[in-house]
Amino acid sequence: MVQSERRKNNRLKVKKGITGLLTPDIPQVGKIIDISVDGFSFVCRECDLPVNSPVEMDILIMDKDLFFPNVSGIIVAKSVVYDEVINCGPMRMKRCGVQFKPLKANQRLKLHSLLFPDKNLNASW
Repeated sequence: MVQSERRKNNRLKVKKGITGLLTPDIPQVGKIIDISVDGFSFVCRECDLPVNSPVEMDILIMDKDLFFPNVSGIIVAKSVVYDEVINCGPMRMKRCGVQFKPLKANQRLKLHSLLFPDKNLNASW
């Protein structure tokens, strides 16, 4: 079964990035897979938040030296994947898609510079 692409904008694969979900119960950390102007996807071990849950998160993209604190979003997709961990066998992970709520101006500029490094930062989008 072929699943159609839901995102309207191009995704940037992230080599080294993490997100910290600031949940009321237990803070969770996930590895960022990709990011776009609309949102991002990540994998983590224990993301039990249901689809349509609002989240607050910190996003760190280490290979680009970018930090986005206190970003608001909503979980829009979840799926189960298995990750091979050395000496532990397959570990059940969850991949989550997050749609950004409106970003602050400085966050939009940072994200724009990450996604479109050759473009003018003053361009509106």
